[in-house]
Amino acid sequence: MTAPAPERVVLTGRQALDAAVAVAKAAAEHAAATDRDAAFPAAGVAALREHGLLSAAVPKEYGGHGLDPRTLTRIGARLAGGCAATAMIWAMHQLQVACLARGAVASPEIAAALADIAGRQLLIASITSEVGVGGDMRRSVAAVEPAGDGTVRLTKKATTVSYGEHADGFLVTARSGPDAAPTDQVAVLVMAEHAELERTGDWNPLGMRGTCSPPFTMSATVPAGMVLPEPFGETATRCMVPLSHLLWSGVWTGVAADAVRRAVAYSKIRMRAQLKAGRTQDDPRLGRAYADLRVLQDTVARFADDYAVWEAAQDADTTAMTVRANALKTGVSVDAVRVVEQALEICGMAGYSESGPYSVARHLRDLYSARLMIANGRLELANSELLLLTGDLIQE
Repeated sequence: MTAPAPERVVLTGRQALDAAVAVAKAAAEHAAATDRDAAFPAAGVAALREHGLLSAAVPKEYGGHGLDPRTLTRIGARLAGGCAATAMIWAMHQLQVACLARGAVASPEIAAALADIAGRQLLIASITSEVGVGGDMRRSVAAVEPAGDGTVRLTKKATTVSYGEHADGFLVTARSGPDAAPTDQVAVLVMAEHAELERTGDWNPLGMRGTCSPPFTMSATVPAGMVLPEPFGETATRCMVPLSHLLWSGVWTGVAADAVRRAVAYSKIRMRAQLKAGRTQDDPRLGRAYADLRVLQDTVARFADDYAVWEAAQDADTTAMTVRANALKTGVSVDAVRVVEQALEICGMAGYSESGPYSVARHLRDLYSARLMIANGRLELANSELLLLTGDLIQE
């Protein structure tokens, strides 16, 4: 049962970033236990609600803060410095509310639901994966079917549902009807009270354990107005795909930044010990780690700014943005791991340990999930095809 929402306050970007620091501090106190037990980060999510950050991406006209993409990525990075699972749950939730905001423009029912989500700080998960589609988000087996009395029903066998047991609602993809093609998809908002979830597998992964993402079968009957009016293919191209790659990259960069902070702290301790012993030893690795981290941060920030401009231009080239978004995701997902590996080498056994102020073991394990969240190979293949089939997308 979700607690009543605090009185609504619209946060500025600066205020939201300050709130993210407070949330990260609260989440960090439980991050080790969240990882160890593969437990939902309840304290971190409660802090997100308390500070109103679950409505960060909700437009102001629906009761949210309407924050720009650059600020959203910075929030994700700051949250990740405390608890990567809390940050990733926050990021995935923002994707769902951003997609709902697109549907709210043409649907009073979706607009009302989004306002309620923002007002009560409800947590929304997604159910886009499915048994039988080979990891292709743009295809569905499940279908929306009329159920009478202005309702529709659907049943979906999902391979993963992040924080599904803790969500207040779900954005679910399905075929638009029983006779529709696998690619003729819609998105449906299913609130938890209308859903039946049956867990069909375990969750004991290497990293990002607190996202709690086992497989589920979901059955639901919902008001027909909860079907978003825009075809899901358009929603995915213009919102879900580029924004997910951006916000995930912000989170991953935040994890890498915290690892570099730990390497800096460890290096200071080691330097003091060397000075006491009357010797010093230069180590260029810290400078290299910072340089690589800075490249990641600047790359994410540049994409965020360009995405904001592209998003505002409804006739902008979707192919070019898709290629860039895919490249951002694949690049950051690999390079963030390399930054943490450098921090590990600097910290040595103190970094290799699962505990202690210089440990980066959890950071490394969490980041290994990055290349699997929509597999890099799938995205690289898609980009190869787009580069061959379209005009010149290579820009100076």
